[in-house]
Amino acid sequence: MKKLVVLLIFCAFPLRAEFLISDGERFAKLKLFLKDSLQIGKFYNTDYKIQNTVSIGIFLNGLAAPNLYFNASAEVNTDKAFGLSYLSHDYEPYWGYPHDVLSKGHPEEDNGRTWNFFNARTDWQAAPYLKISGGYDYLAYGPARRNKLTLRGSDFYWRAIQDTADYNYIKRPVPTPFIAFDLNLGFVSYSQHAMQLKSLKDYSKYLHAHRLDFKVSKNLSFGLTETVVYGGTNALYGENEKEIRSIEVLYLAPFVPYIFAEAYTGDRDNKAMSADFSWKLFDFFEIYGELFIDDLYNITSFFDDDWWGNKWATSVGIAIDSAKIGIFNWDYNFEYTRIEPWVYTHHKGLGSEYSHFGNSLGSDLGPNSREVYSRLGVLYKDFLKFDLSVSDIAKDTAFGGRIGDLHKEGDPTNKKYLNPKTTIHYQEYGAAILFKPFPIWHIGAKQYKIFGEYKGSRTEAFTGVLF
Repeated sequence: MKKLVVLLIFCAFPLRAEFLISDGERFAKLKLFLKDSLQIGKFYNTDYKIQNTVSIGIFLNGLAAPNLYFNASAEVNTDKAFGLSYLSHDYEPYWGYPHDVLSKGHPEEDNGRTWNFFNARTDWQAAPYLKISGGYDYLAYGPARRNKLTLRGSDFYWRAIQDTADYNYIKRPVPTPFIAFDLNLGFVSYSQHAMQLKSLKDYSKYLHAHRLDFKVSKNLSFGLTETVVYGGTNALYGENEKEIRSIEVLYLAPFVPYIFAEAYTGDRDNKAMSADFSWKLFDFFEIYGELFIDDLYNITSFFDDDWWGNKWATSVGIAIDSAKIGIFNWDYNFEYTRIEPWVYTHHKGLGSEYSHFGNSLGSDLGPNSREVYSRLGVLYKDFLKFDLSVSDIAKDTAFGGRIGDLHKEGDPTNKKYLNPKTTIHYQEYGAAILFKPFPIWHIGAKQYKIFGEYKGSRTEAFTGVLF
């Protein structure tokens, strides 16, 4: 027997309605949300920029049939800027996610834009040990909290040094079409994903990733990952010949190491590997780390700066989650990240660099960078939360410090990590408050101040309602 349950809660603020449709073992949940945000930013070489962002979205998830799960969301965003004119987006994916400018016919008045984000995936639990998945979603690998190095999923942060140059483009991560399966045998599990990427609209680009997870004990686990990116090359970055690539079937085969499979495809793809661990000493305390190897001359050349192709990155940290002390729940995260020059880049250019819609698939710090990050959070009775954070960032602006840099024949073959002559150092201090007087309504504010060689500030106030 089918039934529709609609929960309505009346209060001094707008209505909340949660819809639940069920039929035996099958069900679907639908939530609606509305969020409004006012953002003010100032940088050392720009004027004040004031934006008002309105987001309207829906979430839908549930069980379509026994062992068949679905999850989807859609979000429509509108920006209105003051003191800033947006550029029309002619849609080359490497510029960022496409948006439409709300034009009045005068470029100096084109200060509004709109864009849409969505994700949708289906997971079929075919057997107790086998899950098959597909859809359009954010994918994440690894335990790092601040800077995932292999696949960062939907994580993105306001990076002051990037925002000044890229303010006209939307630099948040973009979901990817994918098919995948997970094989879980208890002590060891294996997962494999095949994804389509976008860098140029007229060229195909693909990412394959597979991962082994070892659960040594209840609190200790290790992971090994391989990725490979490939696609068509183009003349944009100096290539004289254009090449169209189709999907390589060998990379779809399970359990085939990419380090060997790449030779079969012509030794022309961008492969990488990573290793990570997570150790939970207590239920609320975790130590984790990740090592990402983009390329190495040999296994002993980690710290050898004589060869630009020794490309690796590491992220290590500790985390405390919901530790109950007195009447408060406490969170804490400390993380150190180091990314060598040329990491995520590739000598064949856009078709093989480690990016999707102009965004790094790994950490958005980009190559030749370092961050020391610390955050403290305090929660009181699920309706009042404070966050304090501090981040020390070093970013080298020289050649090899941007994901789009292309190393060509004749370029210097050595590298310099954080060259003092070209590296910018700055610190970000952040404070945030979130107040939920009712389950359906929240109010919050964030303030960031930047000091050092790069100076600026950013203020954001927001409110949201779940209908």
